Amino acid sequence: MGLLLMGLGLAQNAVRVVAAADLQYALSEIAQNFERQNPGLRVELSFGSSGKIYTQLMQGLPADIYFSADETFPNQLEQAGRIVPGSLKLYAVGRMVIWASNRLVEQGLDPRRLGPRILLDPRVTRLAIANPIHAPYGRAGVTLLERFGLLRQTRPVRWEEMTGGIPAYYDLAALQRGKTSFEFVYGENISQTAQLALTSTNIGLIALSLARSEVMQSSGVYWLAPLSSHLRLNQTYVMLRGQDRPAVRRFYDYLASPESHRVLRKYGFLLPGERIE
Repeated sequence: MGLLLMGLGLAQNAVRVVAAADLQYALSEIAQNFERQNPGLRVELSFGSSGKIYTQLMQGLPADIYFSADETFPNQLEQAGRIVPGSLKLYAVGRMVIWASNRLVEQGLDPRRLGPRILLDPRVTRLAIANPIHAPYGRAGVTLLERFGLLRQTRPVRWEEMTGGIPAYYDLAALQRGKTSFEFVYGENISQTAQLALTSTNIGLIALSLARSEVMQSSGVYWLAPLSSHLRLNQTYVMLRGQDRPAVRRFYDYLASPESHRVLRKYGFLLPGERIE
């Protein structure tokens, strides 16, 4: 699934936002609150994987603000001179979970009790994960599996070069032991990964912000991974070069408001400066 474009226009009263898919619910709610407080302004949202959005921005995709699920892609935009100087800011730290369907829980496979050990059960033969080539949550998922001894790298590779899939670069012996088969099922972004876990695999490595959505909470349960157990998801946003218009600046600043922070907390994001555990 690629980037979803929703009529990105050039009107001065419109703010064109492209964002990581883990913000699907939180940013939509923030945008609605902003529009209520700013009659006449509207926020046009498009969601996708951070890496694919970055590539499209480098190719000229028209947008005003970019929210990434990590700091790598915004840093690269800054280095390329594609952002308003000084606009790169941390807005949240993302959290990762192992989500399992009620169907698995009814079979005794409850991630709240088992944690990562749930993936060793012979009945778990497919695992939804975001594609680590361009999805920060996919990269975090790989490092989480490494941290708990479920993956072992067999040859070094850069994330963006993992075109052969995870098994081409990692030993899956721990995940395959005692099973007839085991495979990763890749989502193009973390939202699609959650959908795959919901409809196909019954289990997945997904964002806490999506696990807290109504549909995922009614359909399953999750184990929250410690921040130290995976690649840190320092989520940053930038204003794109040449787009520092009043409406854009107003929404950019609104992300630092108490109202926006309340929404981000609601969906499980850790705010800048906050500490846990």
